[in-house]
Amino acid sequence: MEHFSSFDRVIGNIPEQEKEQILLNKGECFNNQAFEELKGKEREKTSEELEVISIVNEATNEVRQRYDLDDFDIPSNNIHVIAEEQWWGEKFDAIYRSNLQGVAMREQPSLVAFAVKTFHEMLHFKSYNALQITKGENPKMKVYRVGLRLRTRDGNESYFRNLNEAVTEKMTKKYMKKVFDNPIFSSEIIQTKSIVAKYSKVQNKLGKPLFNKDTYYAVTESKKSWKEAVGRLFGVEEKLKKIMTQRFTYRKERDMLNTLIGKIFERNKDKFQDKEGIFDVFEKSMMTGNMLLLGRLIENTFGPNTLRRIGELDKDMEVQESFINSL
Repeated sequence: MEHFSSFDRVIGNIPEQEKEQILLNKGECFNNQAFEELKGKEREKTSEELEVISIVNEATNEVRQRYDLDDFDIPSNNIHVIAEEQWWGEKFDAIYRSNLQGVAMREQPSLVAFAVKTFHEMLHFKSYNALQITKGENPKMKVYRVGLRLRTRDGNESYFRNLNEAVTEKMTKKYMKKVFDNPIFSSEIIQTKSIVAKYSKVQNKLGKPLFNKDTYYAVTESKKSWKEAVGRLFGVEEKLKKIMTQRFTYRKERDMLNTLIGKIFERNKDKFQDKEGIFDVFEKSMMTGNMLLLGRLIENTFGPNTLRRIGELDKDMEVQESFINSL
């Protein structure tokens, strides 16, 4: 079946001709991003942002190529940059809306931040996506899969959201290392390294180090109203400075994933050379949609229904974390 949008297939008991029409309709949505509700909120992208979108498209296509998937370019029109004062999201800076075939993103204070957010959302866009016609008395068309995230066949429950975000952000951090080598990011990378080196002992409001291995951008005296980590530096000969940073996100989800990977590795050292080999199984399952590989690995390691149980605990991360720690 020809590829018209992010959706690879439609699940459900309807004729193949109807499934093809549904995918065609989603293709029209992919090509038509003129949304009335974004008028007055979306701003035009800068020439540098357009270049970054192109760079990230190429990098995420390279990820797809690792798994023998065709290149899938996301047009700049499908990335909607929302002006700071118009942004509605309290807990996130960007979101991929599969039903609308687009990404909405709060305007970012730096090109590196714009690149990281774009990379993360493009991975959602370019991972395995599927629609479904739900089971039951009143069948409806709903999203079935986005990466590892799965909605039940009745459409009422969603599993593996935490795992999906953890894998996506871990991949973003992994592959952005190469993207950051592009000269367009040089000045911001140099600036960040300088600030981190100069103010390495600065702490945040909680008394913890401001900079850590997830920090990818830092600037002093920024006028931007960020929600990221903020540190203040007091000096005898130096005026009060505010240091703003940005980091890779979903830390708790990634920590939980790393714990799971570590436990799998300890019991499968005869099959894997390192933990990265195990992460590749997660990555491949997310990109290709083949959950059998991941399911077999986890259930052969911990027993039947372990993967399902992890998914069922999605709504309470503390309980989910405790379960994974107990494996």
